[in-house]
Amino acid sequence: MQKPIIIKLGGSLVYKEDGQALKLLGNILQSFSAKHPLVIVPGGGPFADSVRDYGERLNLSEPTCHFMALLAMDQFAYLLQSFIPGSRLTTLADPVSFHQSSFPSSPQILLCSRYISLVPPEDLPRSWSVTSDSIAAYLAKRLDASLLVLLKSVDIDPEVKEPDVDAYFHEALSPNLPVWFLNGLYPERLAELLETGHTQGVYLGPKTPTSFGKKVPLVHSPVEE
Repeated sequence: MQKPIIIKLGGSLVYKEDGQALKLLGNILQSFSAKHPLVIVPGGGPFADSVRDYGERLNLSEPTCHFMALLAMDQFAYLLQSFIPGSRLTTLADPVSFHQSSFPSSPQILLCSRYISLVPPEDLPRSWSVTSDSIAAYLAKRLDASLLVLLKSVDIDPEVKEPDVDAYFHEALSPNLPVWFLNGLYPERLAELLETGHTQGVYLGPKTPTSFGKKVPLVHSPVEE
């Protein structure tokens, strides 16, 4: 059985190009889902931004905001289903049963708030140091993913540090897991990665990423357009 590819779809993309970038990314995910088992971890988008806003206004505790932001990820999951043709929402209850189930030939969008809410705080702190980036890294480890892809709305710094990722990201990440950071405003980069195993972006992991069938040159950082 193929290991899943975890794709974290950043919530900031919803603000860009009136949703056109999300639509193009959704079409790419649908077209490659027959070739790869694709599992989508949603960001929080405007729903998590609302949690931050009211957390500051009302002086809410960080654990309270953490649990609210998890529900924001589920809300964004429903939004994403409208942009990814043929996708299905999957409630993550247990990684073991998830492994034992066969992957459909369509993208799965995780509803993961209930599962993540039960993760002990020593594994995932209940604070703003953990956002959907760390949650995607944690899930990639728990689901034994072959690859983690994080789609952002910018080209990130090759050093992969805050604010491009949250403070806990490197703690949550499995050290041997290949990770690509892509600018989701260029959907063709995602298509190239899923087709060949390499593209323009920032790569973390083994020194030479293994493509889908061959070894490819490492791309450390984005090239200016």
